[in-house]
Amino acid sequence: MRTLCLSLALLAVACQKAPSKLDDVPKTAEAGAAGGAVSGDVEARLAKVERKLGKVIEVLDQAMGGGEPDPSATYSVAVDPIDPVEGPADAKVTIIEGFEFLCPYCAMVNPTMEAIREKYPNDVRIVSKYLVIHGQPALPPAMMACAAAKQGKYSAVKNAFWNAFFRIENGRPVMNQDQMNPENMKTLVQNAGVDMGKLEGDMKECQKWISSSQQALQPVGANGTPAFFVNGRFVNGAQPLPAFEKLIQEEIAKADKAIADGVPKADFYNREIVAKGERRVKSKFED
Repeated sequence: MRTLCLSLALLAVACQKAPSKLDDVPKTAEAGAAGGAVSGDVEARLAKVERKLGKVIEVLDQAMGGGEPDPSATYSVAVDPIDPVEGPADAKVTIIEGFEFLCPYCAMVNPTMEAIREKYPNDVRIVSKYLVIHGQPALPPAMMACAAAKQGKYSAVKNAFWNAFFRIENGRPVMNQDQMNPENMKTLVQNAGVDMGKLEGDMKECQKWISSSQQALQPVGANGTPAFFVNGRFVNGAQPLPAFEKLIQEEIAKADKAIADGVPKADFYNREIVAKGERRVKSKFED
């Protein structure tokens, strides 16, 4: 109700700032009744009002945030070639993970992702996309992890970062601030087996990972971390393993049926999820 009231208030202000030309429509309509042909004028003015209203709604969407993903919907989230991928390319289930290395609940859910990889080594792949929530400090570990992925060391670096950056106290993640300086991160990366001579050059290309991640996830309503799409189905936050397993098993069954019907296993995600999924969340003002 509070959101609706705010929307109506903002809409009223917008309308006050942009006086309508329809004020004289009744007079024009009277002229029409007297024999003038004015229906086209009225329709044109109504169309103009609708365009202005569309712009107002667009501003309200931006100010209030877009709509929320529908857990019952399937969203189209493509895998970018620069995305780090853990698991087989022809997996029946693709989990898109939107995360950030300064996000404590991303650290908390990482063991769940590792458990999924261990339990479904042939059926699940996890695709990492990076959402910057905490600004500039979140960028260095992202760039290093992305560069490590080019050497096949993404999983090792990612887990090294999680183990160093956070500890669990009373069931909650607590940040180890002293572990997040650049020199310590370089040591962690080197200990994970990364060729440091190649690291700097590989990092130069990794800005694309940040931008492409934002472009892929924002239209489908993932504006916070962690956020997951299990074959396009939205999961919000650090959910326990059973919540993911339920969706995984349902999606494996769907994939098995599609493959039996002739969809090549290697093409399943692109053909059935990316091509057919919804490309954006609905606005809060859509029915």
